[in-house]
Amino acid sequence: MKELTMESKEFKRVLHNLHLENMTLHTALQKRVLELINSGVPITSAVIQEALDREKI
Repeated sequence: MKELTMESKEFKRVLHNLHLENMTLHTALQKRVLELINSGVPITSAVIQEALDREKI
C-alpha cells in the first residue's frame, strides 16, 4: 500500500466519513493515525485503543 499523507485523497475520505458521523480528529491525532497506518502494523481494536489512550481523548 502506498504511504498516506495528510493530503492523500484516501485520508481525506476517512476524515470526511468521520465528519458525516459527527466525529473529528485533531491534527495531532491525525498525524498519529498516519504514523500507525504507514508503519505497516496491522490495525486492530487494541492498536486503536492504545492510540486513543495515549492521546487522552
